[in-house]
Amino acid sequence: MESINQHWYEDTLATYGVITMKLLIAAQKDEELKEYIETLDKAVADEPEIVEAAGLQDEAWEKEISEHGFFGTLFWLLNLYKNRIFILGEREEDTEKFCTYLKEQYPDIMILGKDSLTGMEADQTDRVINEINNQNPQAVLSCSREYNAERFVKRYRKMINTKVWFSLGSSLPVFQETGIKSNWLNRLMEKNNFKKLVSRYQEEMEKM
Repeated sequence: MESINQHWYEDTLATYGVITMKLLIAAQKDEELKEYIETLDKAVADEPEIVEAAGLQDEAWEKEISEHGFFGTLFWLLNLYKNRIFILGEREEDTEKFCTYLKEQYPDIMILGKDSLTGMEADQTDRVINEINNQNPQAVLSCSREYNAERFVKRYRKMINTKVWFSLGSSLPVFQETGIKSNWLNRLMEKNNFKKLVSRYQEEMEKM
C-alpha cells in the first residue's frame, strides 16, 4: 500500500497484478502471459499455496491472503481518498457486476467510466484506450476470466494515460462460482495441477 501511494506521483504507469495458481499454470503455455507476469511492478499472491511453494512460511500472511486482504485494503484506500478510477472487464456483465459491487460497498470511489474487451477487435481496442485517456483516471481496475485484460495492459501500457493499473483477475468474491460442489472441485483440480507444476520446476532446478 505504501508503494501505491508513491506511484500516484510517478510519470510512468505502474502495474499491479493478482497472481493465482490458475494464472501461473496458464502462463506455462502462453508466452505473453508469462511476459505479463515478469513485467509486473508488483505481483500480489492471492492463494496461500503460492506462498508455500515459494518457501515463505508465515501464518499471518497466509491468513491475509486466504481472506483476500489485498482487495479490502485496496478498495478501502481508494474509497478513503475518493480516487478517480476506470473499470475494465473482459465481458460487459462482469464490468457491470464489478461496478455495482464497488458502488454498494465503497460509495466514495469515483468511477469515471467503464468498458469491456468483448471481441478484442482492433477498433474496439483503440476505442477503449481513447476512452481511458479521455477520462484520465488515477487508476484502472480490470477484471478478467480468460486473462485478456492482462494481455491488454501488457501490450498497450505505454499508450495508456493513468498512474496505476490493478489487474484483479476473477479472484473477487463477486466473481466466485456459485455452488459449493463445483467450486470445491475446481479448487481441487487447480491445487493438483499447481503441485505438479511446482514439482516439475523443483526437479528442473535440481538438475541444473
